[in-house]
Amino acid sequence: MIRDGQRFAVSGTLACMGCGLPYAIAAAIAFPGRQVVAVTGDGGLSMTVAELATAARYGLPIKVVVLNNGSLAQIKWEQMLFMGNPEFGCELAPIDFAKVAEAMGVRGMRIDDPDQVRGVLGEAFAHDGPVLIDAVVDTNEPMLPPKRREEYMKHLTQAFQTGTPGQPEIEERLREEPALTSLKP
Repeated sequence: MIRDGQRFAVSGTLACMGCGLPYAIAAAIAFPGRQVVAVTGDGGLSMTVAELATAARYGLPIKVVVLNNGSLAQIKWEQMLFMGNPEFGCELAPIDFAKVAEAMGVRGMRIDDPDQVRGVLGEAFAHDGPVLIDAVVDTNEPMLPPKRREEYMKHLTQAFQTGTPGQPEIEERLREEPALTSLKP
């Protein structure tokens, strides 16, 4: 990818569970001089978090953005939309990944307010070495398919009827954009 005359290698792994950080390390080694960015979920990063020490050891200038919602969100929404089951076993222990990164020699930054995004990203990209940005996001924000399917809505209703944790908050988010438009028949 090329942006503003710079070449970027981007690694995104929200459903692959654990390969975002290793892929970013591999890309940084294979393409020195390119900016490498990994976007991963907190569940996926938890599986390979020790690789932050590798990034620090070799001074790889990767930037890792962790979408930290305290949940295996992809699995949570698959349980509800694809199977009609209430969410079960998807909650993660709270981890401050910025502190974990710092303990491993990687610059750690945390975003817990959307107004911080621009400033934190600017600071992260100005840093020469590896940076991890722990972006705290809403655990009840729906992960939605690109278009509504009747079976998904039937399954979601079934999941709600059988007791999904956080249901009132999820229903509130479903009445907002982009969920509102995405789930229209």
